Parts: sequence; C-alpha cells; structure tokens
Amino acid sequence: MTRIRSHAFVFALSLAALAGCGKQRIEEAVDKNDRGAVKQALEAGADVNARTSTGDTPLLLAVKSGQSSSAQALIEGGADLKALDDSGNSVLHLAARSGMTGICGMLIDRGIAVDARGEGGATPVQLAIQAGKQETAKYLVRRGASIDQKNDAGVSALDLGARGGDPQFTNDLKAAAASRSQ
Repeated sequence: MTRIRSHAFVFALSLAALAGCGKQRIEEAVDKNDRGAVKQALEAGADVNARTSTGDTPLLLAVKSGQSSSAQALIEGGADLKALDDSGNSVLHLAARSGMTGICGMLIDRGIAVDARGEGGATPVQLAIQAGKQETAKYLVRRGASIDQKNDAGVSALDLGARGGDPQFTNDLKAAAASRSQ
C-alpha cells in the first residue's frame, strides 16, 4: 500500500511539473509569436486558458502584444474568447486597439459582440480609433460596430473620429455604417 501511495505521489509531482513546463512553454511561444510552438505547447497539455505570469490568459497576452500568429493558434486551440483582462477589456477590445483586423474578424465570426463595453464603457471600435488604427475601426463598423454608442464619458466613435481632425476618416466611418444597411 505504501508503495502504491509512493508511485501515486511521484506521478502527481510529474504531472505538476509537466503542467508548469507547458505554461512556461506557451508563454514563450506567444512571446516569440511562434504559431507552431503554440500548437506544440497545447498538444503537450498546456492549459490554453491558464493565467500567465502577467495575470492574462495566453490569448489576452498575444493580442496585447500584437502577436497575430500566436493569437490565431490560440483561438483555433480553444482559448476562451470571452476572457477579460484586469481592466475589463475583452480579447476583441485588445485586438482592435492593436490593429489586429484579422483577429477581430475571427472573433466576430465566432460570436463575440462587436459593441461590447470594456474599461470606461469603451467599445472595440472606440479603442481602435483612439489607437490610430483607422483600417481596423472601419472594418469593425462594416462588421456592425456602432459609431453612435457612447462610452461612460458620453463620447461616441464618431465623436472620437471627429476629434482626430481627419474629416475623411469621419466620412469613411459614416460610409462604412451606411454600407451595412444596403
């Protein structure tokens, strides 16, 4: 009986060590934006939704760092698409702010709400505009993002676009919104 307990203990320690290695490997793979290494870490048993040393999931970490290849592998690997960072921003918010238009599309295609409110009531399109990611902002509007929804400060995406001093961009936002209703 003691021998069985001893083997069970060694097995449990081995599993714990492997899980720790998987966590480190997935963080390193995300940091390097190595899609293949992310897939290998997941196949080796890394938890796709484990919080990293920064407190983020690997997917949140990838989009915060602008690591599109890693983010795509994590999405395809079953990452929690509804995860929030410590500020209350979703993966879509962070991808929009990083200008990761393709990742935004993947998230929307998988049912993530395009007008979800994050920190300060901001929507993904508002964060894209604030970060100067105009193409991503126009894409989000074409995909259904509101240009009129206001954040907690009472400011809309259209207001933010106008504040940027680029009347063409403001017109582009309006045209993208109008194209949805046709």
